[in-house]
Amino acid sequence: MQGYILSTTRVRDEDLLVKILTKEQIYTLYRFYGARHSVVHLGHKIDFSIEKDLREIGKLREPLHLAFSWEKEVQIRYFWQQYLHLLNAHLRDITTLDSFYFSHLEEGAKRLRIENPKRCILNLYAKLLNFEGRKNTLQTCLICEQPLGDNIILGRGLVCGHKGCMEGALFPRWQILAWLNLQGEFLDSNCVDNLWNLLTQGL
Repeated sequence: MQGYILSTTRVRDEDLLVKILTKEQIYTLYRFYGARHSVVHLGHKIDFSIEKDLREIGKLREPLHLAFSWEKEVQIRYFWQQYLHLLNAHLRDITTLDSFYFSHLEEGAKRLRIENPKRCILNLYAKLLNFEGRKNTLQTCLICEQPLGDNIILGRGLVCGHKGCMEGALFPRWQILAWLNLQGEFLDSNCVDNLWNLLTQGL
């Protein structure tokens, strides 16, 4: 079985609770002495098996790190881990899930080899919003409910409004619409930085 590690939580001395996203399920497994093993780390793709016990939580067995070449780059790994940390919080109450999420991470892991990491993660986020039906059409202001102009303010979760109605970074509306329509190449560097700051507040 293969999956991506969404989180690790230390229990007792060096044991870990490990959350792993697979094609159909999110598993929470126990790993004895997991803190000693570099394989069991946030963001890693692993091959593994589960030792099941009807009385206890399943145990993570034989984890094998399926490494990507970009994981040697500290900055790229940082952005990847940030996204998986946010995804873990987003999916915190879910155990069974659509195969989209595994494929989503597979695509991201491949694209990180060739794309700017911030842009890659932001494009993943746009695809997530589309899949979950949360794409904002950017038509009206959240506060006054009047039509939006050429420049808009975005808040956490991509709520949007006029400059006079909300506080936050100002974005060209056309660039955000293009990004939400999966054309992230139109984002300028300032938009990328400001969107990243929004993303880190939560998916």
